Amino acid sequence: MSKWTEVRDTIVNALDVNSITEEVKEQLTQNIIDELFPAIEAAADKFTATIKEQAANETGWNKIRDSIVLPCVIDGTIYLAKYVLNKTVTKTTETQA
Repeated sequence: MSKWTEVRDTIVNALDVNSITEEVKEQLTQNIIDELFPAIEAAADKFTATIKEQAANETGWNKIRDSIVLPCVIDGTIYLAKYVLNKTVTKTTETQA
């Protein structure tokens, strides 16, 4: 059996859950916030910094796209997703207390 098949089967077996508790959902959400978002933010920061530098060589709508529109859309989407996930964790914690 190939290594990929073993990895795939392990993932499939781990995801084969009969009941998902609120604690599991909260832990997953917190892991996404704590571990996934920093990596996404770092990649987004590098990408937006690069396109802002490139905007200096652009003209017209491309300059506006690279210097304003894309950075705002990227940063705004990340902020909104993180905000919503943080609110769900906070709301769930308050409800259980």
